[in-house]
Amino acid sequence: MASQVLSGTGNVSYTNNTGQNVRVIINYCSNLGGGGFTGEIVISWAGVSVTATTTAFGRNLAFNPQYAGSTNMQGTNVANAPTELMLAPGQTFSLSAGRVDRPNGPYNIVVIPEAG
Repeated sequence: MASQVLSGTGNVSYTNNTGQNVRVIINYCSNLGGGGFTGEIVISWAGVSVTATTTAFGRNLAFNPQYAGSTNMQGTNVANAPTELMLAPGQTFSLSAGRVDRPNGPYNIVVIPEAG
């Protein structure tokens, strides 16, 4: 099975029905926030979840020194947000808005099966 690219806006979910392990790479995701507030992005996979309080994060984003954190994440509390994870067959992954009044914006995610 070939890689799958998930792109769009809003919430996204994926169920691994490939019969093999898959790698999920979050290249970019954002939360629109609102009223000058940082948004919340809930990342869930394999029965666990974390909340990133941020406007955007992902792999290889440009760094803005205004924000604390590493060069691949931007925001105030993204140290707990994975940009790459693995799913076993049957497991699910999702990104959703932490608050209804602050919906998720654009995202770009690639799902790569273990066998390539």
